[in-house]
Amino acid sequence: MKDMTRAAAIAALMTLALWSAGCGRKGDAGDSPEAKVVAPTVPVRVSEAALRTFRDVISAPGQWHSAGEVVVPAPFAASVEALEPRVGDHVKAGQQLGMLVTHESRATLRGAELLAREATDAASQQEAERALALAKRGLIRVPVVAPRAGIITRRAAEPGAEVADGAELLALTPEDALVFEARVPAAAMTHVHAGLGARVIEDGSAPRVAHVQRILPAASSTDQAVLVWLLPAAGGPTPTLEHFGTAELELGSARKALAVPAAAVAENDLDGTTRVAVVGADGEATWVTVKVGPSIDGWRELLDAGGLTAGAKLIIEGQHGLPDHTKVAVAP
Repeated sequence: MKDMTRAAAIAALMTLALWSAGCGRKGDAGDSPEAKVVAPTVPVRVSEAALRTFRDVISAPGQWHSAGEVVVPAPFAASVEALEPRVGDHVKAGQQLGMLVTHESRATLRGAELLAREATDAASQQEAERALALAKRGLIRVPVVAPRAGIITRRAAEPGAEVADGAELLALTPEDALVFEARVPAAAMTHVHAGLGARVIEDGSAPRVAHVQRILPAASSTDQAVLVWLLPAAGGPTPTLEHFGTAELELGSARKALAVPAAAVAENDLDGTTRVAVVGADGEATWVTVKVGPSIDGWRELLDAGGLTAGAKLIIEGQHGLPDHTKVAVAP
């Protein structure tokens, strides 16, 4: 009897185990299509690799300077009746800048004016008026003219001032003496020579064509930079003295090369390697190691393309921290 009871209990336990296992299989969430894990799709923006024009350049900071001033002096002792240009104004050769009155004629006029104020009777007043009229007609006015075209860099006198013979009135920098003084790294000076083509880049204006006019002697052999004067090409707006910018000295002729947008390049600060994330036809982003040159107009020349070709879609926004082989959705 006890054996039969024990056998029945064992059979019941086995039936319960089989029933539980069957229920577990039917209710397993892993078999449900809705419960399957879907890899996330990351939204990104892309651009394409393309052929671009590049030049080997040396970049150097600097500012516009005067390489030599021309002083406009008073040709004789005089009073300044008018002086129009201000510092920074551009003047043409032969342009009238102001008016001087000789000391002698000015003194005669002042004497006649004093005589007119002190006249007390009709006869003296009449005489003073004649003297005053003669003095006004006898004023000797001499115009001040610009000896050369250029930019006013200094103003040393104002209307009403008395100036001596030869005293400075104005100083101007001739157009051919307005140079961009660039601080070129000493290590790159083996490539720099007079006549070398260049361009000057300033914020808010188009690049200005220039060339190397002169290389200034270094003060010491230990100097890290050498001063180089660049002369701008004729025409175009006149540069502003003391404004800062960047000079790009062009080494060699232009060439076509495969390039990628600078925004697509990710640099590893630890080992110095550079990569770009390429979006394939399957919508996956794959990291490709490349070697790039300096940035020019927002593009990086590919020195080692890593197998990339023109037209390859490169992620320019959303690639930072993106795992390899991640599905991406390209935003318009």
